[in-house]
Amino acid sequence: MAYVRRIVSLFMRPDEEWEAIAREPLGLDSMIRGYIVPLSFIAPTATVIGMKAFDASWDPVAGYLVPPDQIFAAGATTLFGSIVSIFLLAAIFKLIAPMYGSSRSYVAALKVATFGAIPVLLAGATLLIPAMVVVSAVALCHTLYLYWLGVGRVLAVSAGAKSEFVGISLTLLGGLSTIVGAMASSLGMF
Repeated sequence: MAYVRRIVSLFMRPDEEWEAIAREPLGLDSMIRGYIVPLSFIAPTATVIGMKAFDASWDPVAGYLVPPDQIFAAGATTLFGSIVSIFLLAAIFKLIAPMYGSSRSYVAALKVATFGAIPVLLAGATLLIPAMVVVSAVALCHTLYLYWLGVGRVLAVSAGAKSEFVGISLTLLGGLSTIVGAMASSLGMF
């Protein structure tokens, strides 16, 4: 029940919840088992069900439908990408934190990466209906706000540098994700 309360609080009272998160001695294990893995399963599950129900016929002309034999691979890729992105973003937070006067605590960085990603992870449930991907764009806005609050509260990044810190971190994440995805694709993994 505490997990649900925390998630609701991040939507309803995010400023107060980040204060609680900053004070709470959360371990790596509790974040992985309580938030990262369970919430990362939402989008791939909804994606697979949505693709099975709505993308039943492969249309090579349209190009956006996934062939039926690749639906589970798409779900697995989504799951893997979600989990790895959270850990990679935490590593980026830890890496650049000293440039902003913050300490290099991976657990603190993982708190921000994990709890900030919750809106996007939950929005993955709307992928049951592929056209609802627009909800993810709205969730992304709240995720950016949560990251902005979280780096200030948990990582102690100064108020004037929070936007820059989040922007640089997400730009690095996008670049690294592109490189890793291209390498995996060239190796035939995806």
